[in-house]
Amino acid sequence: MNAPSSPPFDLTLRADQRLAGWRSAVGAPLAIDASDTSPAAGWSGDALLVLAWNVWIGRGRLDQLVARIRETYDLPIVILAQEAFRSDETVPREATAYAANDFSQRAFPELDITAVARDLGLHLRFVPSMRNGVHRSDRGNAILSSLPLEQTFAWELPFSYQRRVAIATTLRLPDGRAIRVCSAHLDPRGGSARDLLGVLGRGVQAEEVLKQLDRDRTPVILGADLNLARGRRERAYRVFMDGGFRHGVPERPPAWPHTYHRLPRLLLDWMLVRDPDAMIAALEIERVDEEPQDRGPYVFGSDHHPLLARLSLVPAAAAEAR
Repeated sequence: MNAPSSPPFDLTLRADQRLAGWRSAVGAPLAIDASDTSPAAGWSGDALLVLAWNVWIGRGRLDQLVARIRETYDLPIVILAQEAFRSDETVPREATAYAANDFSQRAFPELDITAVARDLGLHLRFVPSMRNGVHRSDRGNAILSSLPLEQTFAWELPFSYQRRVAIATTLRLPDGRAIRVCSAHLDPRGGSARDLLGVLGRGVQAEEVLKQLDRDRTPVILGADLNLARGRRERAYRVFMDGGFRHGVPERPPAWPHTYHRLPRLLLDWMLVRDPDAMIAALEIERVDEEPQDRGPYVFGSDHHPLLARLSLVPAAAAEAR
């Protein structure tokens, strides 16, 4: 794989001193392209896979999961990962007070997102959100893809509890059409007694995600850990619905009761789509379970279930005839 460029992509920073402190504790954004930049041989561009997963600071066995998916599907895959783990020399050697210290005393895994991308032969775009305590590493959102990635941009979300940075990029199909994909992670709780559960903060963060994705009429697929403690009753969810996002085409309620695997089991992870020109024919989403009966302490090493979608596209000729 080639060395990352500098700067690798557009990153919008907010003028907030609290964010500046967290920002100083993390490493540089990362953009790496695989040596093979051609799509799968014989791929017509009519379907692809999108995987959204909170990999729990690199504990999720992403390599094993992708190997299992490839046993069933022979399609290009795009991975929208949250809490991806990265450790390299761009991360400051000395820790500061601006870090997620709740995991600082635990052993960290070897599943660095850079190594995962290299082993799977995928393109990678990664932007760190926060440092992992005193450990010389950080975590953030990542996009991995077997398809070449074009314009990539990332942006800091309004500060509530921790620094959060969302990332989006563009995929180009063989027929020249484009699809935008985005990986985001909203705060699990609030930063004040007034917003202890984080409902207000997540609502404001959702507005910022929507604002940044509202650039043109390109179809958007959002894979995110929205941390909706109150489910669809939360304002953050309504922000996306009012902004034209839906769960599937047309919108369907999830067929699973939870995506967070530990107690209390909650529906935190979502894959939403906005398709103003009806380019997407279907988005068949499934929750991937490691065990058929949803047992065991973790799911492929993570405390979140992955969501896998098979995306079917309207043929370009049919779309132009409308």
